[in-house]
Amino acid sequence: MKMIVLYIVLTFASLSCKSGTKPANAEVDQEQKQGMISQADSPDQLEAKDSSFYLKASKEKDGEICLKYRLNHTNAYKEFCFKYFDYSDVVFPDTSVGIISGDSFRQSSYYLVHDSILILPLIGMNNLLSVYVLNLQSQQVLNSDVRTSFSLVWIDEKSSTFLTTDTPDYINDTTFLYKLNKYKIAGGEMSLIKTDTAHLKVDLKDDVKINYRIARRLLH
Repeated sequence: MKMIVLYIVLTFASLSCKSGTKPANAEVDQEQKQGMISQADSPDQLEAKDSSFYLKASKEKDGEICLKYRLNHTNAYKEFCFKYFDYSDVVFPDTSVGIISGDSFRQSSYYLVHDSILILPLIGMNNLLSVYVLNLQSQQVLNSDVRTSFSLVWIDEKSSTFLTTDTPDYINDTTFLYKLNKYKIAGGEMSLIKTDTAHLKVDLKDDVKINYRIARRLLH
């Protein structure tokens, strides 16, 4: 009798398992597929929007980046194209800007200063960032192909200053020397206001937290 009861319990448990939901890995696979589609959306296009700003940047065949945008407090969309140095099939990096706000930072693929000055890093020579600074109000290129060796262009939100780094000098097998360039955007113009240097261990050159500390020291 005990054997019969045990058999019934085991059979019921087996049927319950078969009639359950899909295994967890099926949902993970679906999420991975969706993530891949989103990630591969378009390496030659950037689109960003919020309640006060819209931007769509596209790579054109004739060596231009074309923008369609709507600024804050306006209803009209404008278009503006500018020449760029075409070094790579992939133009727009996923993240390219580190925005310092107080004692923390966030990452983005662009930054807008004073509601109209666009800082737009593109992928340049040797897969390093090449920074374009554009006045969307007057549709002028304030500066182009400003290269930086760090993985992000560091921007201080409060002071409207940003940091780029020249190609580092080799000191020894463990250390690089970086030249740091501090720019300020004021009155619709961009100017270099300070330079400095920093020694950095080779194995830490791509460490975002270390780069943040260096940028924060110079920009604050």
